[in-house]
Amino acid sequence: MSDAFIAFYRRPAHEAAQGFGKRLRDAASAIASNPRSSVVVLLVDDGVTGAPPEATAMPSQFDAALVACGVSLNELPAPDAAYAVSRRVIKARERGRDGERSAGFTVVCPSVRAPFLTHDQFDAHWRDNHSRIHVASSPGTCHYEQLIIDESLTPDAPSWDGVGLLSFATADDYVERLFDGPQGQQAIFDDIARFLELQRGETLPTSEYVYRDDA
Repeated sequence: MSDAFIAFYRRPAHEAAQGFGKRLRDAASAIASNPRSSVVVLLVDDGVTGAPPEATAMPSQFDAALVACGVSLNELPAPDAAYAVSRRVIKARERGRDGERSAGFTVVCPSVRAPFLTHDQFDAHWRDNHSRIHVASSPGTCHYEQLIIDESLTPDAPSWDGVGLLSFATADDYVERLFDGPQGQQAIFDDIARFLELQRGETLPTSEYVYRDDA
């Protein structure tokens, strides 16, 4: 059963990236002031992510995402796409709850299952196999979450199966320590072929702002 949702936003063409980020930070802060909220995490390309170009391996159609729990979708700014999700924290780092920017950056990775798998088979492999391989083979990843999509909440939302959140403390951690070496890189990509349709995925490097997080 879903215990959270993720809402995605596109930056209007007339709005600067930093203004877009400020607007969404103000909205996230207001949501976090609601005593019913238990998770409020904003992930936004606000023009100052500090991510290296390599982190945008598969360009995204969105510019921000907001993960929330405890409030209703209509209490958020109207999203361009939204999903009910079940949240799994695979590898956690210490991070604040005060809305200050987290160190480094977080890559939001919407994912589509391989065509030979059902949604449940995709989820099981992601949970039981890929999570273990990624943690063992990617020392630069300091925080790793899996958001399994349970239901689309908006019309015309992309047909995704899950959203990965991969955090890196520095750009060097991504460039130099995304993999622990050639064998680790091969292990990750071999496993990706077992459960993902990689060409339909997206990568959105973001600044991370945590207001509430009960994980």
